[in-house]
Amino acid sequence: MTIEELLEHMRQESGANPVPMELLSQLDESAVFEHVSNKKWLNSKTAIPNKYKHLMSIAVAAALGQEHCIKTYVKGAIRLGFTKEQIAEALFVARFVKATTVISASVPAMEALLSEE
Repeated sequence: MTIEELLEHMRQESGANPVPMELLSQLDESAVFEHVSNKKWLNSKTAIPNKYKHLMSIAVAAALGQEHCIKTYVKGAIRLGFTKEQIAEALFVARFVKATTVISASVPAMEALLSEE
């Protein structure tokens, strides 16, 4: 498979131009092929159905603040048959976990505040 064919497959799969992969391919085509290989490896794991890995991807992309990835994964989730409510709930999970990390990261500060009492 050529890089052009691979990028076209990504276009069809995501419903949009895979801009990050297009740019990466201009720098190093092998990095794009490695990315696809990694995705195939991940999807070969069966403990979590691939469909649900997609919802997890939305949540992780949201927690990391990656707008392009969020849009891409949401489009894919819609094509996989997820409802707006299910997609929104994945975003709510990300929001909750991200908020929890703020609290966890603040433990030293809270301990310091409480030790001053």
